[in-house]
Amino acid sequence: MKAVIRLALEAVRAILRAVLALVASICRLLGVEPPSMPQLPQPSTTPEDVRQEYRDGYTREVANDHALASDVGMSVHQYAAALDPAIRGAVDISGLTAEQTDWLLGLHEEDLQRLVTAGPKACELAVTGRKCGVVGLPIPPAASQIEGPMPVRDPARDMLMTQIRDAHAARTQLLA
Repeated sequence: MKAVIRLALEAVRAILRAVLALVASICRLLGVEPPSMPQLPQPSTTPEDVRQEYRDGYTREVANDHALASDVGMSVHQYAAALDPAIRGAVDISGLTAEQTDWLLGLHEEDLQRLVTAGPKACELAVTGRKCGVVGLPIPPAASQIEGPMPVRDPARDMLMTQIRDAHAARTQLLA
């Protein structure tokens, strides 16, 4: 298929040369400067440029995909997106560790706006100390020790789990 297209382009180019030669000979008979053969513009992009642009676009799309972000990323994104300090204070960031919370509260307004633009997945990566694609963002302290969100303790759930374990242990003793 590629060879057929190339052959067709060469045929069109030959026809244009013949027409231009005819026009040039008529111009010479009339004593006018003949026109020069127009040159086709050469593309300035390479296939690697196209592939890199696709990769960059895909990376941006994945970073902004809200479905791929965890609760930590979503809460950091919500905190950063809130413009009013009163609203920021209402955002639940209890799933963050103390180091992550300190890091988030210490960010400048410009850093928060860049996190909003980057999306929830990038916020999750940034708060865990991994590369997130946001240039100039400070790295959280002790990033290597931060694993992710700390489990939230719920007294009612803990009491229920204790009762279930006790009942299971009592049932196992009766059957043994």
